[in-house]
Amino acid sequence: MSDVLTAYPPLGFLNPALAEALKAGVVEAHVPTGAVVFQTADFCKSYPLLVKGTARVVKVGTGSRDTLLYRLHAGEHCLLSAVALMARWRFAAMVTAETDLHAFVLPAPLFRRLVRDVPEFAHSVHLAIARRLEIVLDLVEQATHLRLDQRVATLLLGRGLQLGASHQELADDLGTSRENISRVLETFQQKGWVVLGRRRIEIAKPSDLETLLDE
Repeated sequence: MSDVLTAYPPLGFLNPALAEALKAGVVEAHVPTGAVVFQTADFCKSYPLLVKGTARVVKVGTGSRDTLLYRLHAGEHCLLSAVALMARWRFAAMVTAETDLHAFVLPAPLFRRLVRDVPEFAHSVHLAIARRLEIVLDLVEQATHLRLDQRVATLLLGRGLQLGASHQELADDLGTSRENISRVLETFQQKGWVVLGRRRIEIAKPSDLETLLDE
């Protein structure tokens, strides 16, 4: 339980009865890299408290392309899981383990009880929902108003001056093809804006990428 309380401090405000219910109801889980944690057809019945690793939450498209909604890191709340449990709703999203995951899983009734009876925990969940919605709205705005080269520039600038990722991984994040990403990156390299290597992208001229976004 110390791992859970370190990752999710609001759970430290539980009264003795709720603390005992948490200890009795939580289930420890280990998930290997690449495993599917949640399928689009699943009905959410539990809530993850992630203490180690990173998961990908994607919107499954009608074609061959899926769209990355967000990544879930240790200590963060999952927007879709929280909303699905509180509203008893189902979403067409899939969750996969980007790295090995170590989590503790709350059954739905216990999660709803914590949201109802622990104001500090409820606030942390609601705040996370608001922040995740901002990210999703930004994603919609980018897809609607930005060209692909501008979306790639936004992604690169948001990851720092050096990025360790393949062209396919960037394509998966932006919901496009690897060929399109490679074409944009090669154009950036020809202009001297980036330096490409094997699973490595180094931004040589961030100011030029920022200028591209101002167009």
